[in-house]
Amino acid sequence: MLGQQMNYGQLFFSPEKGNLYLCAMQQPIWIYTETDTPRVRYAFRLLFEHIMPMPYRLVSDKGAFVGRGSAPGLSYQLSPPDDGTAWLPANGLLWEDGVRRVEARVFRWSGVPVGFPCGEGQGCLPFDWPAWVFYLAARYEEYLPFRPDEHGRFPASGSLAAREGFLARPVLQQLARAVWPVLAQIAPGLSPSWPAYHFRPTYDIDLAWAYLHRPAWLTAGAIGKDLLTCNWQSLRQRSAVLLGQEPDPYHTFSWLEGKHRAYNLSPLYFFLLGDYGPYDKNISPSRLAYRQLLASLASSFDTGLHPSYRSNTVRGQLALEAARYYEITGQPAARSRQHYLKLRLPDTYRHLVGQGIGEDHSMGFADQPGYRAGLSVPFPWYDLGQEAELPLMVYPFPVMDATLRQYMGLSPEAAWGYLQQMIGYAREDGGNFWPLWHNSSFSSAQGWNGWAGLYERLLQYASSQ
Repeated sequence: MLGQQMNYGQLFFSPEKGNLYLCAMQQPIWIYTETDTPRVRYAFRLLFEHIMPMPYRLVSDKGAFVGRGSAPGLSYQLSPPDDGTAWLPANGLLWEDGVRRVEARVFRWSGVPVGFPCGEGQGCLPFDWPAWVFYLAARYEEYLPFRPDEHGRFPASGSLAAREGFLARPVLQQLARAVWPVLAQIAPGLSPSWPAYHFRPTYDIDLAWAYLHRPAWLTAGAIGKDLLTCNWQSLRQRSAVLLGQEPDPYHTFSWLEGKHRAYNLSPLYFFLLGDYGPYDKNISPSRLAYRQLLASLASSFDTGLHPSYRSNTVRGQLALEAARYYEITGQPAARSRQHYLKLRLPDTYRHLVGQGIGEDHSMGFADQPGYRAGLSVPFPWYDLGQEAELPLMVYPFPVMDATLRQYMGLSPEAAWGYLQQMIGYAREDGGNFWPLWHNSSFSSAQGWNGWAGLYERLLQYASSQ
C-alpha cells in the first residue's frame, strides 16, 4: 500500500489556516500505480490532500486494486489497463530519479494551461495530470541551469508559467476544478472539499524606523550625504523626526493595527534580525525599542523570522538569527520569509529544515506578481535532490508591493486594477491571497505617494465577502 489509507473519513490540511480538518465520510477513490515512487506519492498527496481534498487510496498491489469491490478506481500507468478501469495516462516522469531537461509541451485543455500531453485520446485526460502538478509544485525547472538575476535568484522571466502566460493565477487549482467533472463521472459519490478563499495581510519588517533608533555614526553620515547632494526634503524630514516634531515615516504599526481591526484581519509579520551590511540595514537586534516592538507584536499576532541576505552565504548566521528571535519573543522561529526573497533551491529550504523552521513564505517572485508554483494553497516541499518530501510547508504569496511600484513601475491606480484582477482570480480558484507588503511603503516623502490609500482599498476589497 502507498501513501495514507484515506477511508471514508480523513483528516486534511486546511489551506487557509494551516490546520487539519475532517473530510466528509465518503467512499475513497482507489488509484493503482504501476510503480511505487516518492514522486507518485507526493503528486497524489498534493492533489487529494491539498488542492482538492477528498478520500483516496493509492496502491501498487494489482490484486488489492482488483479486489476493491464497488469502489471507484483509476489506473495511473503508461498504457491503457486491460480490465476496463478508467485510465489516467502517465508519461513516466514520476518514475524517474534526478532532473533532466524535459519538454512540457504546454497546451490548453478546457481553457486551462496543461503540460505533458499523452494518452493518444484513450485516457480520461489527454495529459499526465500528476506529472504536471509535480513539475510545477516541486519547481523542477529551478533545479536545472538558469541565468540568475543580480541577487542570484531564479527570475519570473525564466519560468515556464511566465513564458506561457499563466503566472497570474494558481493554475493547478484552476485545473483541478476543470478536471473534477471528469472524475465525478468515475466517482459519482465523491465531492472535494474545495479550499475556500482566504485573505491575510503579511509584512516584511526590513526597517522599523527610517530615522529613529539608528547608530549615531549612521545618522551623521546620512545627514552629511543629504547636505552633499542637496536633498533638502530628506534633511528636513530627518531633522523633524529626530527633534520629535513629526512621526517616523516607517513606523506605521499603529496605523496598520487600526486598519486590521477595522476589517477584522489577522496580520503576519516577519522581522529582520541580521547584522548590518550592504543588504541588511535593519535596526540592530540589540536596540531596546526594536526588541520591544517585536516582543509586543509577537504576543498578539503571528510573527516569523526574516532571514537576512547574509544568512544565505555565512555559515551559522541563520542559527544566530533564530536564536535572537527566540531570545526576544520566547518562541521558536517556526516560520520564515527570505529577505530579498533570496530563495535558491534546494539549499535555502534545506537550511530552514535543518534549523527546525516548519513554514516558509518566500514562494513568489520579486520581478513579477503571480504564483511561482502554480498554487495558492500551502503545500509540503519536495526536495528533488534527495527525492523526498521534507518537513517544510510552503506558503505561496501572490504579489509584493515593491514588484508593483519598483519592478513594474505602476502608479497606485494602475496597481489597483492589477490587484483587483488577481483577487478576482483568487476568489474564483479558492485558496490564499496573502500579499507581501512592507511597513515602509506608505510614506509620500519616501516615494510612495498614494500607496497608503491604495493599501486601504486593498484591505477593504480583499476582506469583503
